Amino acid sequence: MCPVSVAELDVLKVDVFTTELYMGNPATVVLGADGLDEVMMQRIAHEAGSPVTAYVLRSRKADVRMRFFSPFAEEPLSGHGIIGALWCLAQEKIVGAGTRHRLETQVGVLSFSVEETAEGTESVWMTQRRPMFAREGDVKEVASAIGIGVDSVFDREFPLSRASTGLPFLLVSIRSMDVMERLSPKQAEVTHLCKEMDVAGIMAFTWSVMGTESTVHARCFLPSPETVENPASGMASGALAAYLVENDFIPRENFEKIVIEQGHFLGRPSLVRARIEKRGGTIRRVEVGGSGRVSFRGRVMIP
Repeated sequence: MCPVSVAELDVLKVDVFTTELYMGNPATVVLGADGLDEVMMQRIAHEAGSPVTAYVLRSRKADVRMRFFSPFAEEPLSGHGIIGALWCLAQEKIVGAGTRHRLETQVGVLSFSVEETAEGTESVWMTQRRPMFAREGDVKEVASAIGIGVDSVFDREFPLSRASTGLPFLLVSIRSMDVMERLSPKQAEVTHLCKEMDVAGIMAFTWSVMGTESTVHARCFLPSPETVENPASGMASGALAAYLVENDFIPRENFEKIVIEQGHFLGRPSLVRARIEKRGGTIRRVEVGGSGRVSFRGRVMIP
């Protein structure tokens, strides 16, 4: 029997929004993926099994282009997928520090940057879209969907909001860390609510935190049977950080050093950093960044 000819591509697995291996949110990154069609991209993503697989491609309008696939479908954008892929590109010396770069995605061209120290890459940052906000959502319906009583939602002081910096999320303030730990999403209700409000997920947060540098603690619930909760959410964190700044819920001196901790109740602690530039009463720039650790390097076979 004649051997079947196959091609090989470099593939990395990276833990995103963490400095520790096997923490944060895992992503698979496939380099040099220009020869793959979307059917093969979906098959590889399903085989890899990560919450998202990012494919790095050449771009005619930016420095690099990316596409993102969950194990079951293509996603228009993935915050942790972008940060993970950019971290890998920095580690492989494909992009460097000292200048802003441009990234092409399905929702448009975004800028990004790499920050380094003498020891190597320290963090990567993506610029998200200017935020949009709407006060939406029924408190009783939201509380039921995430498995708590209405009294546990801090809605009067911090109103429910549909916020987007590229992908829309429903932001829900929770009264305490004890309540955060007890959150028990009802998947059918979460899915219905997300569809009804046209949001990518529900981002619950509390001012009670575990880390001394953290601004808020968050949990992100998705309308997805394969990933009910996200251990670190780049796009949701951008929306949440913008919401905190838009409403002046944090001091102005902290607008560019927001830290959102997440993933602790999944056993994968994460730290998502955000920098919000606000001039007068208008948010001009939203940046989300973090670190990563490459946990696996290998080759993927392409028939």
